[in-house]
Amino acid sequence: MIEKVYNFTTNANKKLIEKIVNTEHVIINHMVLPKGEKIPKHISNSYVHLIIIKGEMTLTLEDQEPNLYKEGSIVYVPFNTKMLIENKTSDLLEFFVIKAPHPKKLGAPEEAIKCE
Repeated sequence: MIEKVYNFTTNANKKLIEKIVNTEHVIINHMVLPKGEKIPKHISNSYVHLIIIKGEMTLTLEDQEPNLYKEGSIVYVPFNTKMLIENKTSDLLEFFVIKAPHPKKLGAPEEAIKCE
């Protein structure tokens, strides 16, 4: 078998942060945030794509005003950017975080550095 299959949690109804893929080339995380939850402000440790599959994401980058992104959106965040992800409006926000290349290839730590 050439392919490799990765599974992730479906129908989560509480806060969930799970690492799905962690290879030499890419990291893929799956996250679920109930209303009022957030991912603390941190600096992106790679080039990041946020794929929103349920709900609405409030995203603040650097010192900009927050922007609201809805399900069906893919948001790109450049390397070394301060970011804050919040669920202010939806019962549940569910999204995937794609980091490519792997942070190690950029000389960055595998875990993002928190700013708060």
